[in-house]
Parts: sequence; C-alpha cells; structure tokens
Amino acid sequence: MATFQEFGENRRLLQEFCKLHYESVAHFFAGRSFVNVWREGHPKRKSKTVEHLTSSTTCFDSLLECSDSYKRSTPVYILKLAPRYANGAIRLPKKDWVSDGSAGTYCRCRTLPFVIRHLSDWNDNVEFHTTAIFKQMLAQSDRFAIGEAGWPLKEDNWYPPNAYHTYWTLELLSALSRKFEKEYVRLDKKLKLAILSEKMRLWAREALGCQVSLHSAESSMLDSDQLAWSLAVILRSPENIQANLAEQDLIKHAVHCLFETQTKVGSWRHYAPLFHYRDSGNAYCYVFESFAELLRWSLNPRARFVRTVLKTHFGNLIKLWQYARFTQVPFENSLNPKAVGWSSGHRTGKAEPESWATASVFLFSQYLRRLVGIWAREEALATLPKQPTYPSRKEAREKLTSRTRTWTSESGLKKYLLREFAKHHSPESEEDLIEPDKQPIEDNNYRAAILYGPPGTGKTTIARALAGMIGWDYIELHASHFVADGLPYVQRTANDIFKKLMEIDHAVVLFDEIDELVREREGEEADAFGRFLTTSMLPKLAELWKSRKIIYFVATNHISYFDRAITRSGRFDTSVFISPPSFASKKTELKKILAGRGRPMEFKVSKADIELAMFDPETKDNGKDLADKEIPKENALAKFVLLRWDELEDLATSLSRDSTRSNSINKERLARALQGVVRRTQRDLFDYHRDKRFEGGASAKYAPRISKA
Repeated sequence: MATFQEFGENRRLLQEFCKLHYESVAHFFAGRSFVNVWREGHPKRKSKTVEHLTSSTTCFDSLLECSDSYKRSTPVYILKLAPRYANGAIRLPKKDWVSDGSAGTYCRCRTLPFVIRHLSDWNDNVEFHTTAIFKQMLAQSDRFAIGEAGWPLKEDNWYPPNAYHTYWTLELLSALSRKFEKEYVRLDKKLKLAILSEKMRLWAREALGCQVSLHSAESSMLDSDQLAWSLAVILRSPENIQANLAEQDLIKHAVHCLFETQTKVGSWRHYAPLFHYRDSGNAYCYVFESFAELLRWSLNPRARFVRTVLKTHFGNLIKLWQYARFTQVPFENSLNPKAVGWSSGHRTGKAEPESWATASVFLFSQYLRRLVGIWAREEALATLPKQPTYPSRKEAREKLTSRTRTWTSESGLKKYLLREFAKHHSPESEEDLIEPDKQPIEDNNYRAAILYGPPGTGKTTIARALAGMIGWDYIELHASHFVADGLPYVQRTANDIFKKLMEIDHAVVLFDEIDELVREREGEEADAFGRFLTTSMLPKLAELWKSRKIIYFVATNHISYFDRAITRSGRFDTSVFISPPSFASKKTELKKILAGRGRPMEFKVSKADIELAMFDPETKDNGKDLADKEIPKENALAKFVLLRWDELEDLATSLSRDSTRSNSINKERLARALQGVVRRTQRDLFDYHRDKRFEGGASAKYAPRISKA
C-alpha cells in the first residue's frame, strides 16, 4: 500500500500536469468541431462545418471534465459550443455518420450519448441512428450485444459483439431515457429497448466472467481490452455491488487480473481489433480511453468499494500515467508552448498527435487526479485527530445557541457566526466530494478566526457545533500534537501536520490550547519560537487560508499573548470574543440544577446588580501584578460574570448549604456562595475588560475584520 507521502507527491504532479489539459485539447479546435490531426495551415481551422464526429465527441467529453481551475488562460467559449456541435451533428446526412469512411456502428454508439445530452430539442435522426445500432440484435436473435455491423458491412462480415460497443450503447440508452423520456418510452415499445438493455448487461457479465477465467488461466486467448470494458459495464451500476459479496469478489479479482497483464513500460499490448478502417487499418481499444471510463465509474459517490479496490493498485495507475508522460509529443505550432499531444499508434508510420488520443489521456489524468486526491484525503484524515460532532444538525444548532448566549451578547454572536461561517453549506451533491480540488469556500467568504476568551466559555463547543451544522468533518489539534515528538522536533512535526491539513477539504479545524506555540516570548525562548512562527505556523496558516477548502479556528484564553504578526489579514478573517455565559443562561441553568436537587429557589438578583460590582483594576505591568490579588469581598458579585458553565454545579451546592431558610437568592446570599466556591483574581477581571476592548466593546458589531496591515 502506498504511503501518505506518495499520495501527496503524485497528487501535486497530477495537478501540474492537468494544467495543460485545456490548451492541449483546444489546439485541435477548428471552429465548430475538432480535427483528428492538426497540421499547419489546416483549411478547416475556422470552419463552421461539423465533422470528425468521434474525435470531436471525445474532445468535448474531455474538456467538460476539466475543472475551472485547470482551464487557465485559453478562452472557455469552446465549451459553450457543445450544444451547437450536437445540433449540427444530428442534422448531418445519415451517410456522414461514419468514421474514416467506415464503422457506422462505432460512430453512432460513441457519438450519440454526448449528442443526445446536449441537443436542444428532439430530432428524428436520433431514432434513425438508434434503430441502426440495434438492427443487428433484432436481425439475429442469438446476438446479445453490440459489435461493428450494418452499413457499410454486409451481414456476412459483421464483427462479433464486443464490450466496447456494448458499453457505449448502454450509455446511449441512459442519455436517451434521461433527456427525452417520452421518446424513449415510445422507442422502447417499438424496439423493446428495456429487453435489449438487459440482454447487453447479462452478456457483459458473462464476458467479464469469461475473461477473468482466461486471465486466471493465463490463456493465450485472453483479451484485457474486453476485460476492461465488460468491467466498465458492471461498474455502471454501483448499487448492485455494495451489498453483494460475490459481486465484490468478482470485481476485485477482475481488477487484479487486469493489472496482471500490464507491461513493464506501464501500458497494455494490443488485443483483437474492434473493426478495420477502410484507409487506416485495424482499430483497437485505446488504453487511456479504457481506463478513463473505469476511473469515471470509480468516482461515483456510491462506488466506495471500487475506489478501495483500485487503491491497492495505485502504483499500477501511476505507472500508466507515467507511460503517458514518456510518450507525449510536443506541438510544433501551438499558442501554448507547454501544450502536448499523443498519438494512439493505431496508424502505421504516423506519429502526429491525435485529438481524440490527447483528449483521452487528459480525461484519464483528470480522473486519476481526483482519485489520488481522495486517497490523499483519506490517508490524511486517518492520522489527524478527527472528532465526532453531533448526531444531528438540530442538536448542533441547539448547542451553538446555548454556547453563544454570552455575557456580552445574548443573540448577536450566534447571528454573526451563522452569517459568516454556517453559510458554508454541505456540498450541494455528493459529487462535490468526488472533486477534492474544488474550493467550497468563495473567495470573499470567511474561513478563519481567532476565538478568544476565558477558559470554559465554550470555544471548542462552538467550533464543533459549526462543523456539525454544515455537515463537515471536525478536527481538533492541541499543543500536544505539535510537540508529540519533542520540542526540538516541533518544526518537523508542524510541517507534517500542515501537509495533511492541505490534503483535506470540507472540514472545520480547531487549533485548541496552542497559546504556548504562538504567544510572544521573551529572553532565550524568543528566538527559537520566533523562528517557528516565521518558518512554519504563519506561512502554513496563510496556505490554508488561500486554499479555501477548510474553515479553521484558533482558540485561546489570552489573545494579548499572541504575536501581532499572526493576527494579520491573510491568515485570519476575524477575531471573536467568547465571553462567559450570559446572565440569563446562568440564571436558568442554576435554577434548573437546584430544582433537580429538590431545592427550587427564586433568583432575585438582577444583571444590573451584578454589573454594579464590576470594576476595572488598575495595573502597572499589564496585569501581572494582579495575579495573586483576590477580588475584594465587596465586589464578590463580579465573580458571577466570570463564572463558567462547569462551575454552576459547585455554586448550586454552596447555595443549598447556606443556612438561610429562605428559598430565594438575594445579593448577599449569592455573594457568600460565590466567595466560598469560586476563586477569581483581579487579573481575571483585568483580562475580561481588556478582551472586551480588544474586540471593540460589548456593544460593537461582532468581530470586525482584522485590519489589513
């Protein structure tokens, strides 16, 4: 099994490679479709004629799978022409639906799925071409699948069914039923499409079993192309795999057999031809087209088992991709000097880059990039301290509501956090998680904050609740994780942690209790930790921020300890003061605890009474001289402001033991209880006032953006 480092390194290489995708395939664009081979001075460069149907379809298919971040500088208008190409193709004379003057069935089954998906309206030629494909099965009752047959071939020269033609014909039926349901139902009655479809699937499963047997026996008659494409047919229905152990074993062994025939250079040898071109000779399966479709179905959100099987063959897939890199051909005249192409090798003595081969290589590479990204993410999450959130989003919202009712805000903090962070909704569809390089956070959205305030006020709970509300993974990192290998290795450990964080997405990360790693230091420690901050934490936080793939929070009890550099824009979007629980929350919880103990009491102390006891201590040394000074007895009620959630039980016990017979809590009784069980120094009070000022005051708009410095 590959290591996390191998997944990460190859992911970076694939990301760089895929940046050449759009420009390389666009090199063949000729106005409305794609030429098969581009030569200098090609007269069709700006032609409005639709031609080269299978090549053009392969190119459009490939470019549509190119994510926005990989389109770079080339204008993306080509993709907007897909409907124009589809509408033009379906209106072509029926005799033009051939490939190189041959292979009418191949041209139809390979082109129609794309054309149907992009047609503006129904065209009767769809029915004509679909009927032409199925004539072979209708004419011969013992023919259970599709091969090259029909015009221009005579029936005596029909090729036997093969998994390649059958796969694309099933894709055609899928596209037809989705895009034109009414017409599909009509054609089903006419041609018995449902029955024909079931016949093809059963044939493909039998073909898969046959090829697995031939491969296992190392037979000279094995055909890995047919193994790959019959496997692709089976993988089109992942719902039949997840709970079927026999099917899983068959697929696992089929994949093993397929990679057993991989050559030392990383490719596969040619097997039986699919058909013959009139002018070019034999037509074979192209290995990159085959594996592009296999990987495509492994990226189905429901195909977790298939991804797991392929993960054990990670080295084989990388070997195939490396073979592509070794055989790439630079273009002589391209707008992008880095653009590259490929020749399929099917045309004897001709090595010019072909559009469809180039498109197939990049389509395979894009799917492999996603797959390796998913595996890198899985490996990272497996070793990061991932924590559970809450059983439901409702519970997460309730917990967030509870912990954001603070002394300085009864409801403003919750509204602010929901507005700025909870709008990062879970992916609109499961497919979003299959694109690990997607940036789910918009450029102008918040994705990082410092949560600061006294210990026990709910900073950790708030981060966890936000993760639960948006359905993202939740990861907690503590100072102990950074010094796990010892203080001398903190730099190396931090690098390892951030490498893993850069591989994940759709996650909320909390850096908790790391004051010791980021606070300003004096004396001999300053240089060592200064280097750590400069060379590791700050640049890595900036990388996380730029990636726009996760939300991260740093929780601290004392924001004043932080190095000023760490709070600049580009690392954090905001700072949020999490003050102690609100007066109303403490009052309600305290009464609930007392009632549960059989000592219900009336609370006759107001918030104003509490705040009258507050004072801002004077200090000579930023509060250090106040660390051992108790809050005076006459100000004991001020401790109620600083009270944490976990201290309410002790306060309830003290109130219950009070000798006063009355069942009410007045100022004097509360002050005695606080004095007896809650220790707070004037330094604690000083910190509270200072933290309020840092944020801008209790009445200020919550957590304004940190000014850009």
